[in-house]
Formats: sequence, C-alpha cells, structure tokens
Amino acid sequence: MYFPSHPAIPTNALSWQFTPARGPGGQHVNKVATAVSLRVSVDALHVKPEIRQRMLDMALISNADEREIVLRSSNQRSQWRNRIAAWNQLLSLLEDASRTPKARVRTKPTAASKRKRLELKRRQGMSKANRRKPVLD
Repeated sequence: MYFPSHPAIPTNALSWQFTPARGPGGQHVNKVATAVSLRVSVDALHVKPEIRQRMLDMALISNADEREIVLRSSNQRSQWRNRIAAWNQLLSLLEDASRTPKARVRTKPTAASKRKRLELKRRQGMSKANRRKPVLD
C-alpha cells in the first residue's frame, strides 16, 4: 500500500511502534497491535530552527532530551488507519508550527475602563462592609 510523503519529513526522522490498543474490542483488540506511536526526531526535519522549536513547544508529548515528539493514535480499529491518523497529526503540527504567531501589541487601559474597575471595587467593598456586625460603643 502507498503511504504519503512530505518534502520536509524524511523517512529516517520517523520511528513507528505498534502496540495492542486499550479498551473494549474483545478478541480482536487482544490479538492485534493496532495502536500506533509515531516518534519524530525534530532535528532531522528539513525546516527552519524556529519551526523546530515551535513544534517541540506545541507537542503534547515530547522527549526534550532527545528532541523527539511522540504522536499516538488508537481511535481506529485498524493499524493502517491509526498510522494515517498519526501522520495527519504530524502534518497538522508542522503546519501550525509553520505559522508565525502575531506579536502582541501592548495597549493601555482606557480611562472609562479604569473608572469602571474602580467603581466595581468600591461596590464590592461596600457590600462586604455591610455584612459586618455594627460596632456598639
């Protein structure tokens, strides 16, 4: 069967592992290794260093010492579909990391928002003060 390729992802950067899936499924799930773990060596990818770092930062599971990302898939019943799902996870991670994040422009709070905040603080303080027992002299 044909498996898709990507110019930025060489085959030597990938390591596939197959294990029995968890959960219900009876005899099939006990006999067949359908769950897939895809280990990706980030340093072997043909992308810019900042994209590599963003991929490591965005990955849910990574081995920072070896600069590896681990993608898992066990939702499908067949190993092949789980391989495709893990591959698609890698492609979407690469695509998301390729987009440069917009720089945040710092803004000052407006005068109206400052007044509103102070008014809310004053009201909150008044409601708490009204809960206190009165002081008898």
